Amino acid sequence: MSRIKNAEKTKENGDEGKWMEQFPAKNPNPVIRVKTDGTILYANKAAAPLLKSWDVEVGGKLPEILINFVRKVTGRERGKELELKVGERVYLLTFYYEPGEEAINIYGFDISSRVQREKETKKKHLRLEKALWNNLQIMETMVDTIPAPVYYKDREGKYMGCNRLFADQIIGLPEEKIKGFKLTELETIIPPATAREYQQLDMELLRKGGKHVYETVIPYLNGEEREIHVSRAVYRDETENFAILVGVLLDISELKKVEKALRDNLQFQETLLDAIPTPVFYKDMRGIYLGCNELFASRILGLPKENIVGHSMREFEDRVPREFADLYEKYDLKLLRENESQNYEAKVRCVKRGDIRDFLITKALYFDTAGKRAGIVGIMQDITKRKKGEEVLQKSEERYQLAAEQTGQIIYDYDTQANRDDWAGAIEKLTGYSFEEFQKFNIEGWASHIHPEDRKRAIKAHYDSFETDTPYHEEYRFMRKDGSYFYAEDRGIFLKDRSGRIYRMLGVIKDITERKAAEEALEKTGKIRKREIHHRIKNNLQVISSLLELQAEKFDDEEVLEAFRESQNRVASMAIIHEELYGSKDKDMLTLDFSAYLRKLTADLLNSYTLKSDNIRLELDVEEIFIGIDAAVPLGIIINELVSNSLKHAFTPEKPGEIRISFLRTENYENGRKNSKNSDNGNGDNAENEGQNGLSLIVSDSGEGFPEEIDFRNTDSLGLQLVNTLVDQIGGTIELKKGRGTEFSIRFREPEK
Repeated sequence: MSRIKNAEKTKENGDEGKWMEQFPAKNPNPVIRVKTDGTILYANKAAAPLLKSWDVEVGGKLPEILINFVRKVTGRERGKELELKVGERVYLLTFYYEPGEEAINIYGFDISSRVQREKETKKKHLRLEKALWNNLQIMETMVDTIPAPVYYKDREGKYMGCNRLFADQIIGLPEEKIKGFKLTELETIIPPATAREYQQLDMELLRKGGKHVYETVIPYLNGEEREIHVSRAVYRDETENFAILVGVLLDISELKKVEKALRDNLQFQETLLDAIPTPVFYKDMRGIYLGCNELFASRILGLPKENIVGHSMREFEDRVPREFADLYEKYDLKLLRENESQNYEAKVRCVKRGDIRDFLITKALYFDTAGKRAGIVGIMQDITKRKKGEEVLQKSEERYQLAAEQTGQIIYDYDTQANRDDWAGAIEKLTGYSFEEFQKFNIEGWASHIHPEDRKRAIKAHYDSFETDTPYHEEYRFMRKDGSYFYAEDRGIFLKDRSGRIYRMLGVIKDITERKAAEEALEKTGKIRKREIHHRIKNNLQVISSLLELQAEKFDDEEVLEAFRESQNRVASMAIIHEELYGSKDKDMLTLDFSAYLRKLTADLLNSYTLKSDNIRLELDVEEIFIGIDAAVPLGIIINELVSNSLKHAFTPEKPGEIRISFLRTENYENGRKNSKNSDNGNGDNAENEGQNGLSLIVSDSGEGFPEEIDFRNTDSLGLQLVNTLVDQIGGTIELKKGRGTEFSIRFREPEK
């Protein structure tokens, strides 16, 4: 150090010391001046550790490796940099050549902390690469486990990959011999002309984009021809070009057989319907006839079946008297209102016979495959003869009819005056009691065998039906002789005597245990499927995010890398939504706690901008609000874009800052919209919604402020374009407050769950 000080004094006293004026002695960073041969002319105090590590002083020469570096810089206009480790510290040395003085100035900076961060970042990248590899392995395994052949092609129509079923059943080659080739270039049992046709269809879809399905016949390797449903879709790459075609082949051979069997079955049913010896009809919810049997067409209306289908009863006024039509329509409306099967007696004019006869008409609702009411089916039984002998045969005829229609069920005839039940049907099969034992049961005995949790409801419904003279219908658990229970469906009707007093109750008890078990299993399966769908979507989105990160490593351009990061964050914002729905408290998994989602999303965003967010503090003011996925996805992307924008542009590295997010309920949403100064999103006012509660999202930062010259509604920024579009999508308004920092305020009506 003494020689350094002497050298400084010598230089300061001489004329040649003028150059030293540019080297402040108290500079905290190392400064060294050397000749072009490596002789040290000057070194400040901060350079002492470097000279000590080289075992040299002012006046001596640099180590040979540094002298070689000096020679490379000599004569060059631009400086060169060199990283050098000294003990536990790392320095970045910049060598500048001074052409007029034949000297080299060396400026040093301690970059130890930056190097340490780079090491940590590299470790993170290695972990992410490992995770990506694992995800790719999972994706490949998932494709292989799909129970249908799957393939995917590039934009040239060459196979990029396929699952094992496609390779084994369709092509007959190992996957590695399929990749990189077109279908027409492979030797398969598919005829060349057919292969060219399939290839042409794929290429056409790759040009147009979108989705396309078709059916075809494909020969399998076992020689069997199978009917296949081909579903294909094209996906875009990051440049918005159609890049990948994915195809899934579903074997529908068995389905085609089922369709044929169904057509045959419909023909059989129509034949069977015509064979029923009573008039039968069925119509839709509007009363339009959809069909009938031959007996209804010829005997009741005297028309061919094709002249009845597509018309309502009111269109046959010349054949159906108005008073009869009014009565039929009244019972139709009652059935639609009460959803209960009905039996009633009515007069019907039979066109074929030309007389008016008594019919017992039974009507019930029928349902489509989705369980939705589809229409009414009716059966007409001519009871003219029975009516003549009703006084004598009433009891036996009613019991016989119920027994005949409800085979395999328990039939009961309850005498309300004597409090006595007559039981018939499959008593022992359903209850375990013998016929004689069960005959001892009156209404109290019946009630005592109902499960305690169902008993009060079933008894109350019985007495309510009695009081209102409405059909009885209840489901409850009934105890067998061995103490076990079966689910029973109990239907009954009340009969009146000539004075209008109820004297009998006729009904049937049906075992619906299997149906109940199926309903419970179906509900459980539905929940599992919803949970699995959200889980798979989340995993697929994470795979996409990892693929984007892997692709980004191929680029050095910072703008390209930023674009990849933004795309990753957008995908991640959607993946977290499905992760939250997967674990949602909502049993139907239709809504998620947006406050919990918001915390995860912002934590991931800060992590993705690690180097820029060290001095940035995040403040959240959020309520526990549950919203559906239709609103959660656009909101998540909006927050992602606004927070990312603040992280990228709002702060300088030296100055700490704060990002604040508020997500709260507000009152009188529509009035708030009308009073908003900058809410010009073209949504208009909706008086119907005035006074309804809404939601308020505010994203603000304490950074440099939003540029005055930029109109955030009309900008080239993809992120801000997304924000404006998505705000419109959720029917909201957006305001920007400039000044000290930036604040975006978004208001919208709380969506229905």
